[in-house]
Amino acid sequence: MINLIAWTACLYLVQLMLPNFLKSGSNNSKRARKAFRNLGESLPIFLTVAILSIVLSAEANTALAMYWLIARALFLVIYVSGVGKKNKESEGEGNEPQPIRSVIWIASVVILILMLKNLL
Repeated sequence: MINLIAWTACLYLVQLMLPNFLKSGSNNSKRARKAFRNLGESLPIFLTVAILSIVLSAEANTALAMYWLIARALFLVIYVSGVGKKNKESEGEGNEPQPIRSVIWIASVVILILMLKNLL
């Protein structure tokens, strides 16, 4: 589990720095910033559950943590690349839905819920 927490920290750092490596003001840069903010919303929950899993020896959560990390990495790639968007160059008013991104996000939330369930 400690390795997965370390890899999660790496993902966080990549997402923190990614907008700086993309063309400033580009749609990809904007999406990278949004993906980073989204990670920031679920990261405290993940870290809390992961640390409690170590303390309470919830070994079943190790595989779930790996799946969560994979889901979050996929979420980043899909969000930044604009996979599923009809027009990747036009942000326009409002958000154009990306169903695959939503499915990945829902999967990551379900994984967190399963991890919490294993702690009870």
